Amino acid sequence: MKKFSVANLETVNRANKGLGNYQKLCSSGWNVAKQDVSLPCLCLYESRLINNIQWMAEYTKKSHVLFAPHGKTTMTPAIFKKQLAAGAYAITVATVSQSHAAVKSGAKRVLMANQLVGRANCQQLDELLVANNITFYCLVDNLDNIRMLGEYFANTKHTIHVLIELGVPGGRCGVVDSKELALLVAEIANYQSLALAGIEVYEGVLSQTEAVSQFLEYAVATCKQLIADNAFDTQQVMITAGGSAYYDLVCEAFHPEKLTQNMVAVLRPGCYVTHDQGIYEQAQQQILARNELACSLETELTSCLEIWAYVQSIPEPGRVIIGFGKRDAAFDAGFPIPSLQVDQNGQVSKADPAWKIEKMMDQHAMMKVPLDCTLRVGDIVAFATSHPCLTFDKWRYINVIDDSYNVVDVVETYF
Repeated sequence: MKKFSVANLETVNRANKGLGNYQKLCSSGWNVAKQDVSLPCLCLYESRLINNIQWMAEYTKKSHVLFAPHGKTTMTPAIFKKQLAAGAYAITVATVSQSHAAVKSGAKRVLMANQLVGRANCQQLDELLVANNITFYCLVDNLDNIRMLGEYFANTKHTIHVLIELGVPGGRCGVVDSKELALLVAEIANYQSLALAGIEVYEGVLSQTEAVSQFLEYAVATCKQLIADNAFDTQQVMITAGGSAYYDLVCEAFHPEKLTQNMVAVLRPGCYVTHDQGIYEQAQQQILARNELACSLETELTSCLEIWAYVQSIPEPGRVIIGFGKRDAAFDAGFPIPSLQVDQNGQVSKADPAWKIEKMMDQHAMMKVPLDCTLRVGDIVAFATSHPCLTFDKWRYINVIDDSYNVVDVVETYF
């Protein structure tokens, strides 16, 4: 269930009539720490969000690559607009449905880093293209898919830009055989409704940096060879990779000195926009240890997404029950991490590092605390997350807060 945390029932009834009403109500001075908003709620720090967006924009600019942030992380057009304003080349999506949110944000290029399969999905894309002047890219990695796309869009007025996805054995999608790659190129050439526009890889299926770099080098070499063979239908040839955990390696492999002049390198980072205090913070520390440019920037990526919830019960010493659960926050890559404590007078302090979530149920989180812990029922604890993608998708509206915990905006997700 998508959640809409607001102050009271009257506000709920008014807010249900539209996001605009809720945004107007926020201007009355709501403060999450002062219990003006019902909990649990999801909060996004405005200053940290802006910092992260600008950080990646600067990093990619200095790396001489374009960036197309992956929208599936937030599915929030208000955030997409900020990323586009910071210079994003396109918005990346995983499904045709997500493309609508990208277009709503003003994106003129949509990169679907996935295969487009199925008649209903093609019809939905056709309708989107009829209504909007955008350039759409999707991936292909097999003959059946190419034939389906070619035949479907032959009956429309649209030409679909396709990128051949290269894969690795045991990975996810992507062609892994050079002979099969040649067959795909030849089959695409049979359809005027398809334009071969580049090469795509997702390096996140690999866990070793050496293997990632080798895969990226293979992608560059393959793309160059296809250019030499006149395989592409576009003047500019896109080469694109993911980049959330290995963006430095992508930028190094796709540096202009390693490409031909007509190759356009596009990075598709997603989770950088909110960062986290879990798997992406760990990945960032590894990047900082090996990448001079990332260390040289004036600021750093900062976790800016938090779940705020009440202490609901203290059934026994050393065990505190918090009023949020699996319906509210990601738990696939580690449990949420306590970051702040707010007492019932609104006084905010850092959470005790000894507090640990040990188990989560649908609506409850079990937190282990020292026996002398002074938390009381009704206190608030704010939690940072790991893997923000699977927290965003649980909420319809998100409170944007300033550094004093005032609600300054409310943004809507489109999952």
